[in-house]
Amino acid sequence: MAQWIVDDLPTWDMIRISGVAAYLLLFTGVFLGIAQGIPMAKGEPRALMSEWHTRTIWLAFGLGTFHALTLIIDQYSPFTWSELLIPFTASVHPIGSGLGTLAVYGLLIVLLSGDLRRKLGHQCWFMFNLLSYPVFAGLLVHGMVTGNDSAHVLMRLMYVFTGISIIGITVLRGLLLERKGPEITIGPKRTESEPIRDRKWA
Repeated sequence: MAQWIVDDLPTWDMIRISGVAAYLLLFTGVFLGIAQGIPMAKGEPRALMSEWHTRTIWLAFGLGTFHALTLIIDQYSPFTWSELLIPFTASVHPIGSGLGTLAVYGLLIVLLSGDLRRKLGHQCWFMFNLLSYPVFAGLLVHGMVTGNDSAHVLMRLMYVFTGISIIGITVLRGLLLERKGPEITIGPKRTESEPIRDRKWA
């Protein structure tokens, strides 16, 4: 009974749709995560970007997991559990498949570090969060190498657009942070160790 149901499932369509959807959700999450660090992003817009950054990353992980598990029941080229869990051991597209496996592991680390941010501290959390870049790059290459429809012009444009967008928003954020001048204050900057009565005004 169960085998009959599996045989009638459009597994190839399920694999491709879930894979592309997971990639686009990850792109959205990474883009929002970078954009919320731009100096102009303040108040409610920044809070909304942070909220949807977290939501889309979790949705990407969920769909990515579904995408991977569907490979087990694929009718054309099913994966074994070892091929699925151990990077670069797949008989089909070992490099691309291995990058996909590593990307899922990296994404899980990013998500868990976000939940443990207070315990890890900002600096440690930030280092883990930087894994978002190689995770995104790994899934971009994974999709281009393993997807049977990656040669289609629309798919190529999607990968080019998303890749350039992540590079562009990263460069823009860096430039804006670099151009942001120091905080302008009137008089000398007060320190915690300097009582107000002892300050000397210019």
